[in-house]
Amino acid sequence: MYLLFWAAGSALLVVLALVFAPARAKILIDTPTSTARAEIRLLWGLGPTMFARALPRDAAGAPLAAFSDVARIGHALMTPSLADAAYTAVRRLFDLKPAVSRLELGLNLADSAQNLVVQTAAQAAIAVAPGALRDSVRLYKCEPPGAELIGEFKLIAPPLALSAIYNDFKKSRPAREFRRRLKSKPRPVKKPPKEVRAA
Repeated sequence: MYLLFWAAGSALLVVLALVFAPARAKILIDTPTSTARAEIRLLWGLGPTMFARALPRDAAGAPLAAFSDVARIGHALMTPSLADAAYTAVRRLFDLKPAVSRLELGLNLADSAQNLVVQTAAQAAIAVAPGALRDSVRLYKCEPPGAELIGEFKLIAPPLALSAIYNDFKKSRPAREFRRRLKSKPRPVKKPPKEVRAA
């Protein structure tokens, strides 16, 4: 019986170490190659390297289809408060003092007004950020139609802290609305009725 409790206690300690102990983490986001993953390994090398993927492995290598669909991604990026929710997540990552912090958003939407609105929202969100964080974010015009999101973070943090940041962003109302819009095609804009004049 004592051996059973000892084994259970040891297993619990290992699980707690994997969740709460500091780990070396590398987060990569690259929509042009359909990549969104985190690689996490405990500092003292215990256990295997853990991988967390937000996109399926078999899609890697080709541009993310939803981000290449100009109408769909344009509609999704117009989600209210999306830039603020994304900024909160990036700021929390930045508070963990990453050795590498880089985030780039490229836009080439069919509607120039959409380009302007999304860019203005992103700029407004990072305007209040610390200088070092502002310097790690870049907005640009991408060549292919649609949008590109490229990011890289290297830091030391407990897996639980990283999971909390990701889950809070994923469950936020703007992120949920963004995913909903990304899955559904936007409705075509109805043309105003023609003016009918009496003869």
